[in-house]
Amino acid sequence: MNKYLRKSIHYFAGNLFNKILLIAFLPIFTHFMVPAEYAVYTNFLIFISFANLIYLMGMQQSIISYFNAGPSLEYKYTLISSMYILVFVAGVFFSPLILMNGKAITYLIVRDVGYKNLVPYIVVIIFAECIYGLTLSILNMMERSANYAVLGSIKNLILLILFLFGTFSNKFTVHTIFLFMMISASVASLLAIVNIIKILKNIAEGSFQPKIFSFKILRPVLKFGLFMIPGTMAMLILRVMDRYMLTYLSANGLHDAGIYATGYRIGMIMQLLATIVSLVFFPYAMRIADQPEAKKIYRKIYNYFIWLGSFLGILIILYSNEIFAIFIDSKYHEAINIVFVGVISVFLLGVFNILNIGFYIKKSAKNISIAVGFGAILNLVMNYFLIPKYGIMGAGIASIAAYLFIVSYNFIKVEKKINIGYNVNYLISSVVLLFALTYINLQIPSGLKFTIYKTLFFVVFLFAALLILQKNGKIEEFKIMYKNGMRK
Repeated sequence: MNKYLRKSIHYFAGNLFNKILLIAFLPIFTHFMVPAEYAVYTNFLIFISFANLIYLMGMQQSIISYFNAGPSLEYKYTLISSMYILVFVAGVFFSPLILMNGKAITYLIVRDVGYKNLVPYIVVIIFAECIYGLTLSILNMMERSANYAVLGSIKNLILLILFLFGTFSNKFTVHTIFLFMMISASVASLLAIVNIIKILKNIAEGSFQPKIFSFKILRPVLKFGLFMIPGTMAMLILRVMDRYMLTYLSANGLHDAGIYATGYRIGMIMQLLATIVSLVFFPYAMRIADQPEAKKIYRKIYNYFIWLGSFLGILIILYSNEIFAIFIDSKYHEAINIVFVGVISVFLLGVFNILNIGFYIKKSAKNISIAVGFGAILNLVMNYFLIPKYGIMGAGIASIAAYLFIVSYNFIKVEKKINIGYNVNYLISSVVLLFALTYINLQIPSGLKFTIYKTLFFVVFLFAALLILQKNGKIEEFKIMYKNGMRK
């Protein structure tokens, strides 16, 4: 097997399969749960994301800039062990606080204290996910794709087996879902610890005396990471706070939050592409930062994401009616109108992350934090005014507007600071195309005849686009860059 394809499959197994699993089980979720229950599930996931950020203190973000900051094996050994010690200390401190305030936290999250018995599951999941996530980040930076795949696959397979058990035993409830997640995360975290211990032992075979903790090494990592926390917190607010605000501000509360989350989840199929770019090209981008051709490579990463993202976005929007008709329970079908929000929002988030490569190289967390901070504020304000009047569509408008802002802001900043030469016309054309296609698709009636028409349109569009790319040598360029991204 081609080694580059093999490495892609490793990352797919370790990370993407988890996202596909959650999307693939969406029909099961919507069959067994009403929209309000699905909203409870998504709202608790949001809380887990916020808690993970606090437990990890921004280290998952700062590791991108600092993992290769020291050339010696001793530096890497001490950095890795120091980060894990800090995570364990955070777990010992924060977990009891969450348990003691479980009732208040539950009401804040879902406005129903009847779900407070989920809190112990949530605490275990948070801590286990921190260990697991930090390990995956380290394996990715070390470009150990095979280790990454094994660790990720085991967790995903356990979750798949448990989900199937819940489905066939008719025990697929909010409570059993979090029980299953706790089991899979716990097993994965134990394996992650074993994996890291082996890595540290291998590193320690060098000619140095291992030092398990150094605040001197950890200080710049924490400084960068803690500075990133407000920005990452703002990003989480930007990405998910609309579900919370729908819970509180919408006339239908949890029901609307569940409908919105379902439509957005279908749109998040786009995230599969964004994750591939993050896993495959970001370590490569950091590795070539000092090379003369770096800016040219960054432009190519941006261009290819725009083109591939446009194709995938068109596909998702074009067949949203068919996806819901075949896979999603009818009580969720009003979510069809919100799919485009997930598609365009995740597409813009992918562009934003690519723009941020330059800031990671310059170790300038400030620019990233400022953009998402203002974007989060804009999102909150727009949600506050639009949700009471327009419901889930108001939340969708706020989401896209906020993402457009942060992309525009950092586009200007990165060009001013680094002058990479990104083509803004590609981005504008893609967003306009996705909006136009959304409008057209919402006017098209459902039915086999119209599905055939849409398929013919997409095939012709895709064929024409591939011909243009082939003629301009872009496909061959992409193959070369992809191989470079895969190469250690």
